Amino acid sequence: MLTKVNVKWKEDAVSHFMTELIDYAGLFPPAALSLTEAIKNYHSYIHGPNSWMLGPFVLPASRLGELEPFREQFNDQYPLRLSVILNNSGKFEPELMTLQHFWETYKNAGCIEAIEVPLPSQVDLACLEELDKQIAGYRIFCEITGTNEQLLAKLDLIQKINKISSRSFGIKYRMGGITSNMFPSAKQAAFVIHETKQRGLALKFTAGLHHPIRQYRKEVETFMHGFVNVFTASIMAYCRSVNKATIQAILLDENSTNFSFTTDTLSWRNLTVSSSEINHARNFFAASYGSCSFDEPREELGELAIFYGEGVR
Repeated sequence: MLTKVNVKWKEDAVSHFMTELIDYAGLFPPAALSLTEAIKNYHSYIHGPNSWMLGPFVLPASRLGELEPFREQFNDQYPLRLSVILNNSGKFEPELMTLQHFWETYKNAGCIEAIEVPLPSQVDLACLEELDKQIAGYRIFCEITGTNEQLLAKLDLIQKINKISSRSFGIKYRMGGITSNMFPSAKQAAFVIHETKQRGLALKFTAGLHHPIRQYRKEVETFMHGFVNVFTASIMAYCRSVNKATIQAILLDENSTNFSFTTDTLSWRNLTVSSSEINHARNFFAASYGSCSFDEPREELGELAIFYGEGVR
């Protein structure tokens, strides 16, 4: 992870939990900002005191060419960091050209930290090998969807490509959207977290994680997963090898008092991990999540009475 900028939180459990946790996806619903508005926000965030919680700017590859007018807003100290989403057609040549154009335009004022690829319903090892060949030098996260059987097949394929690739492919999983049917059940999400960890794959999330703790929201007429629930469950899966039932219980928990941070620990009920374990899990398993809001998640987190000792100041 990058060195924190303008840190106001101590080197403790909550700090490791939140470092570069939120990839900014302001272009996407429900915010659906214009590129000008979203870039303005990102520029503001990287210069603000909470910049260390911020990950890359999430952008479809098809829009990379629109970034040229914003080049002068960024530099080598405050670069435009990107996570770029490719289409799912399997034909990446035109989009790879836009990646090259971005590098030529921004040089050291920008970087592409990851590539996100929605996997088609029918995918085999040959497809992933071609993807690995075409997109050299970038970390890749493959978005997976489908039934449990389909999810397992895709996870197994990604595990296989990692055995022959020079870099590790990770998983991207969608936790919500603008309608209720876009939210996976806690059981489904627990299944993905558990099976991804079992295969030694990195995992990032996207959508629906605006709030720290699971709660019912009228705007989508369903329960929204909490990012504290999701990352606590993922960290416990990685560090404590908890089973799917326990992961699901953490995801379903609506009581914020069952979660607690001290200076050196994160706990859920009787399960505890240390600050160093959180850091390890975040680096190797529970990567980050995409959100169209950077302010809402961290502001709501700060309002919770779950911090003890010298966790936050």
